[in-house]
Amino acid sequence: MAQQQPAPSTNPQQPPPPTLTNPRFTLELEFVLSLANPHYLSHLAVNYPNLLGTSSEKSDDSDTGTTSSPDAQAFAAYLAYLYSYWKTPEYAQFLTHPGATLRALRLLQEEAFRRDIIRPQVIEGLLGMGTEGVQSSQDTEPAAAGAEQGTDNAERQNGVKT
Repeated sequence: MAQQQPAPSTNPQQPPPPTLTNPRFTLELEFVLSLANPHYLSHLAVNYPNLLGTSSEKSDDSDTGTTSSPDAQAFAAYLAYLYSYWKTPEYAQFLTHPGATLRALRLLQEEAFRRDIIRPQVIEGLLGMGTEGVQSSQDTEPAAAGAEQGTDNAERQNGVKT
């Protein structure tokens, strides 16, 4: 009897092969590349607060717990899944801005960052991260500043620059 190999889609945690002809790969590549844009992160926070747990309507949603909503949990798990393989050299080679993209994916792993991304100061701080000198806007964003600092160290160790 010939051995049957399982279908590639049987394990949803298995990333698609890194080939530009794979529709799932190209869709995920486009999405992770868009995460490098702080304005896109702001767009997500403003227009889809249920995904990031940034809903400011705490009095209306206090019964449901916005940060632990099923949508927010599922999106956080999806971001963790994306980060787990886009940080590998096999996939990172396809990133046009690997430093900014991986930094955004890394920061999005933290609930505090997902919650604070709605603040304009956080977006301004991320925009300042792309310049040669990091501006002092980190002083106004304690939740994101520590995460960015740790990510910068990890990026330097991996040889990834913004």
